[in-house]
Amino acid sequence: MGDFPYVKLTAPSGEVWEWNDPSTTNFVEGSATEFCQVVTQTRNIADTRLRVVGETAKRWMAIAQCFAGPPEEPPAAGSRYVKH
Repeated sequence: MGDFPYVKLTAPSGEVWEWNDPSTTNFVEGSATEFCQVVTQTRNIADTRLRVVGETAKRWMAIAQCFAGPPEEPPAAGSRYVKH
């Protein structure tokens, strides 16, 4: 297992964006919008449909954030998600 997970995100346009080597055991997959919400700390990953498989991918998503500074805690699960 590498240091980085395979990331496969679907843009709002339907275009698929991919990073790192394809893997079936270490990956993050899903909506680019939901991914961005998680890394900007506006949604808890538990409130998304992102698929996160493998210890490296889980560890990576637990600390992923798109801004500088010390790690921040995400919002509590369910606190910013309205089910439709």
